[in-house]
Amino acid sequence: MNIRQLTKTDLPIILVIEQTGQDIPWSEEAFARCWEANYPGWVIEDEGEIIGFIWISLASGECHVLNLCISQVKQRKGYGRELLIYALNWSRSQGAGIVYLEVRRSNTRAIALYRKMNFKQIGERKSYYPTATGKEDALIFARDLGIEDIMT
Repeated sequence: MNIRQLTKTDLPIILVIEQTGQDIPWSEEAFARCWEANYPGWVIEDEGEIIGFIWISLASGECHVLNLCISQVKQRKGYGRELLIYALNWSRSQGAGIVYLEVRRSNTRAIALYRKMNFKQIGERKSYYPTATGKEDALIFARDLGIEDIMT
């Protein structure tokens, strides 16, 4: 396993991971906007193959997880957790004191991961995510990066 900074040449691969891993995936344009905004991002590799990615924004001492996705065949093996730990440690080293994220109410596996990593639900956004048949609520989670130990 290797985690490294995302490069522009990784965009086609992470786009495929996103399209196969999400019911309503981000568009190529959304990825391009993150790249153009210089948002920090990393990929995780297994035996030299990119199997997942995370993209965050960092401003005013706050980190926001924009997207975290692991290839379907590599899910439930701890790769998402490792990638999230890496991004949280990096964010803290850059002065972030808190991290926020939104997650689909139906994404029970992601919610379980966030709860295990000491994220707390602080709210929800009604009809936030598009679905094939309408809209789905997002749960908003936050985690203090200040004094809490980030799992390693």
